[in-house]
Amino acid sequence: MRLSVKKVCSMTAVMDIPDELYQKVTDRVALLGRRVPEVTAELYERWLGDSTTGGAPISSQPSGEQWLEDWFCSADEAIAHAAAGQSARDLLLQDRNRLEKL
Repeated sequence: MRLSVKKVCSMTAVMDIPDELYQKVTDRVALLGRRVPEVTAELYERWLGDSTTGGAPISSQPSGEQWLEDWFCSADEAIAHAAAGQSARDLLLQDRNRLEKL
């Protein structure tokens, strides 16, 4: 997949990234109500640690709000791929209820 990033008064970049990765990126930005080019530029700024935008190096800890949003997205992704049927919590509750009926 080719990704083209364009911003007024800036350079356009074209890069090759795997289709599967691009699909994950587009899914995530859609959940956040954002666009791929703006997220890409933000990540570059954070990676560079650009002090003019308030960015931080990419290796630094994310904000609590960003960490929570990432965690919820990861949970949603995990649940989307979970097997059908009863959850472990449901099975535990059934087992507990079995003991109370004796």
